[in-house]
Amino acid sequence: MKRLLCVIASVWLLAGCPSMAPVTPPAPVDTVTPPPADTTPPPPPSDTVPVPPKMKKIEWEQSITPLVNQMVYSDGVNQGSTLLVNKVGNKTNSSLQTNVATGALMNTIGKTGVLNVIPAGAVSSAMSVLGMGDNDTLTLRSKAIGLARYLNADYVLYSVVTGTRDARQMEMQLMSVSSGEIIWSGKGAVLEQ
Repeated sequence: MKRLLCVIASVWLLAGCPSMAPVTPPAPVDTVTPPPADTTPPPPPSDTVPVPPKMKKIEWEQSITPLVNQMVYSDGVNQGSTLLVNKVGNKTNSSLQTNVATGALMNTIGKTGVLNVIPAGAVSSAMSVLGMGDNDTLTLRSKAIGLARYLNADYVLYSVVTGTRDARQMEMQLMSVSSGEIIWSGKGAVLEQ
């Protein structure tokens, strides 16, 4: 009996439910008018190109000349002697064109007429004969002395640029090949344009 009552109650409940889902009225549509078009043209793109940082050019000849004049006219330097110029070293916090500096140093010394500078080609050939690489800066004094003796040089000139990008200095040392003694040393500011 309970079962029958449950079935009847279920039928009666289901019969009372609406068979269609209630319909909701559509939402009202508001028409939107577009804003008036802006007739002013957009500003032209800026043609200014940012200026790159100015590269400073190092004036090697002007920086080296005072030091070279001090060196060639110092006591202990014999006129007409032969000089081996070591590659200029870079001990700064920036990159330098050390080959340009070395070339300027050799040219400036040659212009004085006091010392005979061994040409770069002869130095390169001698280094290859002695088993040294072209990038060898002869930081070991014994290597420099050996190369200088092979080339029959009287002196070896060591040069290095030190300091920071804003305040560089050139330091030079002239060494006698026969005694290994430092005959002259000097320092000067590296000038930039």
